[in-house]
Amino acid sequence: MPEKHRSRAGTRLLGLPGVDRVLKMLLPPPDRGMRVERRPPSLVYGLDDVVPAGALIPLAAQHAMLAVTFLIYPVLAATEARLPADQTSSMLSACAMSIGIATIIQCLRTRIGSGYLAVHIPAPGAIPLAVQALSLGGIGLMAMTTLLIGISQLFIARLVRPLRALLPPEVCGVAVSMLGVSLASPALRRALGLDHGALVEENATLASLATVGIIVAITVFAPRRLKLFAVFAGASIGWIVALLLGAGHPGAQEAIAAAPVIAWPALTLPSFQFAPALFPLMALLVVMNLVDVLSVTVSLEKMNDADWRRAHMPAAQRAVTTCGIGNILNGLTSGFQSGLSSSSVGLAFATQSTARIIGVVAGIMIFAIAFLPKAIVALTLIPSPVIGGILMYTAAYLVVAGMDLVTSRRLSERRVFVVGLSVLAGLSIALLPLTRQLPLVLQPLFSTPLTVGALSAIVLNLLFRIGIAQEAGATVPDGAHAFPFARDFLENQGDEWGARRDVIAAAIPTVAQALELVADSGIAEGPIELRARFDETHLDVSVVYDGEVMEAPKERPSPEALLGDAREQASFAAYMLTHLSDHVSFGRAGGRARILLRFDH
Repeated sequence: MPEKHRSRAGTRLLGLPGVDRVLKMLLPPPDRGMRVERRPPSLVYGLDDVVPAGALIPLAAQHAMLAVTFLIYPVLAATEARLPADQTSSMLSACAMSIGIATIIQCLRTRIGSGYLAVHIPAPGAIPLAVQALSLGGIGLMAMTTLLIGISQLFIARLVRPLRALLPPEVCGVAVSMLGVSLASPALRRALGLDHGALVEENATLASLATVGIIVAITVFAPRRLKLFAVFAGASIGWIVALLLGAGHPGAQEAIAAAPVIAWPALTLPSFQFAPALFPLMALLVVMNLVDVLSVTVSLEKMNDADWRRAHMPAAQRAVTTCGIGNILNGLTSGFQSGLSSSSVGLAFATQSTARIIGVVAGIMIFAIAFLPKAIVALTLIPSPVIGGILMYTAAYLVVAGMDLVTSRRLSERRVFVVGLSVLAGLSIALLPLTRQLPLVLQPLFSTPLTVGALSAIVLNLLFRIGIAQEAGATVPDGAHAFPFARDFLENQGDEWGARRDVIAAAIPTVAQALELVADSGIAEGPIELRARFDETHLDVSVVYDGEVMEAPKERPSPEALLGDAREQASFAAYMLTHLSDHVSFGRAGGRARILLRFDH
């Protein structure tokens, strides 16, 4: 049963008018025109599946554990700004509460949540802004900047849907690949022990190899059910190896022992003060978050749909909205700016489990950890090489997933340069020390390959679209064979427009049959023209001619019609056309008869 029908049925079963009204307000409206998604056969637990408790708790715990380890980002910002220990602890607890609530909202399928397994974490790109805000006005000013960013995200979410034309699959593919490249640097630094110095640490490398080796071995060779716990097993064994080799955090036991087991978070309201010098940096962070959200949601959509075609912008809009709500909560409680976790995407891929209930339970766990200071301290002290091994696996998956998106379309010369130059721009940030040579206010925008590569792809895609005709036509020569003519015409235009390979392949035989129908039935009085129009969402192909308008029967003709006269045979062929394309219409345009075939893109 489709999801929207299950939701409505569940609402009716409650039988309570007040509850019915609340659920109708929360449940998202049906996405009109959305095709039915085909579940990938490799998924163990799909988006709407019920996950048994024996698998649900470990799967959710893996996501929660990975998310809480990123509390190291606010710790780094607080350390850099010399924030007192009590305020640092308060910030961590507030952040855990906020990202837990935001994760729950994000994973639930409501009017404000994307409905995907998307986990919120502290945003690493927010470290420069947090350091400056803490230095200028303390934790109150940092909370105020986070609150303003959250409010801005609520407004920017309204602009997501019109961006579909700017975000074809090759642009999304560059963003996803650069997301993996962005994780490669911190992954390798942690894995090789370079975060403590310039020399590779053998013990750190061995612990990291143990972590990623166990994850890959279980993912590739283990039975399907054991793959669910690949990351958990890799992290556990890697942690043990790190402790045995002395690659753990020094003084970890003392730090854990000093923290209380249970404590109420000490929350701080934002101070109503503004620092105009921080506004440009705040605007850049809003843009960075938008690119990051689109990259993560596209990855999750593709993971849940074997026939993924393009970004589903309503879901992306809801994801941005929830990010805004999460940052408003962070601002009101003196937490740290948050965003979506690309690492959780890799974890979902490793376990082949994308059920939204996993994210909901993970959000509950993250929220509960805010009341357990000892657990927060313990999770932030996971050995750095272990985190590096997990990030290496995630980065590898994202790079390949982005390449798959890029190659899903026919690459013309224009798109080759869009992809190639954007990848080079992103890699330049990873390979060359360019960021330090820029003004301080622009450094966050050029701090990661993701932001540079994704924004370059968007700009180049707009630039190279100049001069591309979105409509094309050709006259069918006398005596030309329908199939070769339709194939050459559509493949040439598909290369020019960058249409999906499978859509062009499906359109060729259908268009050829329409040409044969008009030519063999004798209804065309003069030359036949083939026209095509492409707008990123549809491929419309028209067979235009002078003559009688063809009509398709409403009911299926009998097979004996194929043995009848030419008109009966044409009627049968016209009926078949209605089942070979997403939409077909017979009529007139500009005084000429036309058969219009539409193929969803």
